[in-house]
Amino acid sequence: DINLIKNVSKEKCKDFTNQIPIKLLERIIILTTKEGDTILDPTMGSGSTGIACQNMNRNFIGIEMDKDIFKVAEDRLNNNIS
Repeated sequence: DINLIKNVSKEKCKDFTNQIPIKLLERIIILTTKEGDTILDPTMGSGSTGIACQNMNRNFIGIEMDKDIFKVAEDRLNNNIS
């Protein structure tokens, strides 16, 4: 639905210019999974998919090679910071 993409806010995590909006991720998660499913994000970045999973009652496995970026994602996920 093109309207979904147009109406999603442009929230950003500091220093992450390519972050996908959490509301868009939540919509994708709702359409493609069910509660309790596990979602793998092999390029986790700042952890937006993980936040969306927490919000939608899904399990999450995230992989990030950069230790500094992983720390940002870990902090966001532990505090559920959008």
